[in-house]
Amino acid sequence: MKKLLIAGAGVCGREAYQWACDKQKHARRWESIGFLDDNPRALDKYNLSDKIVGTIADYVPQPGEEVVSALGDVERRADLHKRLADKGAVFGTIIHPTAVLSDNCTLGKDAIVGPGSVISVNATIGDLVLIDSLTVIGHDTVVESGCIIRDFCDVMGFAHLERDVFLGSGARILNSVRVGNHSKVGAGSVVLRNVKPDTSVFGNPAKIIYSPKK
Repeated sequence: MKKLLIAGAGVCGREAYQWACDKQKHARRWESIGFLDDNPRALDKYNLSDKIVGTIADYVPQPGEEVVSALGDVERRADLHKRLADKGAVFGTIIHPTAVLSDNCTLGKDAIVGPGSVISVNATIGDLVLIDSLTVIGHDTVVESGCIIRDFCDVMGFAHLERDVFLGSGARILNSVRVGNHSKVGAGSVVLRNVKPDTSVFGNPAKIIYSPKK
């Protein structure tokens, strides 16, 4: 049986830990669950200090271990994933037992799917994707690697999120809308039209609040 290591002991990591523990109650998958964090005191006030088994900087992958990157910032999470990959880490996934994944969806490595979320038929989810609680990924949707999708989001059918997109809580991406690489969608926004790469949008309907200079 494998050991699960959650890289990052912040809020995202603590949530991932709880969801992994919930998975264990439903069907035991890991021999143990621990944290990697460069701050050995990061969990002192949560009575979880004994769960930090090492630092990210000093981590050397061992047989039977799988790692999940647990940071809530797109760029920092991508950097963490690369650091671990360069060390030769084997990546796993954390899928809460209340999440619903269709039989013919695909889910990449180093992914986290939170409680009550749904991934519908023929959806394609890349590596290093975080899908928070109570979010729906519609049919035939593509979510490329590195995306972070917060709670209560709705990514509707045939939508396409390119690499490293961030969706704030409650965001709605309408059918067939494409959101470009490294773009950000603010909390509660409703996106009716395609969003260009490196652009931030907010509102209902969503409007551009930042775009790169041409």
